[in-house]
Amino acid sequence: MTNIRPIVVTGGFGFLGQHLVRSLTRRGLPVRPLGRKHGDLREAKVAETLVEGADIIVHLAADVGGVGYLKGCPGRAFHDNLLLGLNVIRAASRGGAKRLILAGTPCSYASSAELPLTEAALLRGVPSGDTGTYGYAKLATSLTAAAFCEDTPTDTVTVIPSNLYGPGDSFDEDHGHVVAALLRKAILAAEYGESTFEVWGDGSATRDFVYVSDVAEGIAAVVQHDEPFLGAMFNLGSDRETSIGEIATVIATAVGSGLSPTFLADKPVGYVRRVMSSREAFDQFGYTANTGLLQGLRKTIAWLHKSGHVAKWRAAANRTHRQITSRRAG
Repeated sequence: MTNIRPIVVTGGFGFLGQHLVRSLTRRGLPVRPLGRKHGDLREAKVAETLVEGADIIVHLAADVGGVGYLKGCPGRAFHDNLLLGLNVIRAASRGGAKRLILAGTPCSYASSAELPLTEAALLRGVPSGDTGTYGYAKLATSLTAAAFCEDTPTDTVTVIPSNLYGPGDSFDEDHGHVVAALLRKAILAAEYGESTFEVWGDGSATRDFVYVSDVAEGIAAVVQHDEPFLGAMFNLGSDRETSIGEIATVIATAVGSGLSPTFLADKPVGYVRRVMSSREAFDQFGYTANTGLLQGLRKTIAWLHKSGHVAKWRAAANRTHRQITSRRAG
């Protein structure tokens, strides 16, 4: 697409959003990132105002976190994410956007879906488990967009990133994704000379981990694709099934200091197995995931040190330790 007005990216200051904005900017495309400070997309009028004048809208804004977070707020995970999606769909259509790109989730696949997951399986079975309501909301958003915009000038498409990791992720203890949570635990363990760090589950569950910049490049390719997508959905993963045990071991290697993981089998892990096929995305717009797991983890660890995250974690841990010591002494 050429001669386009600024590309609006909701969630443009979030994890994936920051990388997408950089990718689009490197391609010489005008970008207008939106964040919470610009307004609440759960309000229909606000959504219309924020995306006004956009030819292309990339909807990344979501209320999401790790398995523990989604398990703790299933109702909100469904309601807020569906409301966000519906408001952006309506605003895109009324504003005459040429293309609306939605971010889906692997949580939309049924637990019974055959592996590797292919886009055709999204309409077989239903999302379930600890992340099921979030998966329902995202799938419903995509299906609504395709139906609602079918007879309008707005072309719709959904991209489904697998388990993202990399610089800029949320390393919050409650909202962090699996790799972010493990990296934080492992780095702090190494900082304090400990020999091990905790991992939820027994390590046998599998995921499809993909470096965030690879997915950002894939979405940028969707933005620039000339042919209409007509509501199609595309997986953007690594095409590699990796167990939690393996990712924990690779993280231990990347962090160093002779660390090893300790598995907590009684903790929730979500789906037992997950890996996606990205063949359709490769065939349609040339998507590939080029960053190896160890390479991506080392880049992320370097960023965590350079950005000051590790120093902040260390300071917070020291404060907690002093508080506990003081209470015991009292």
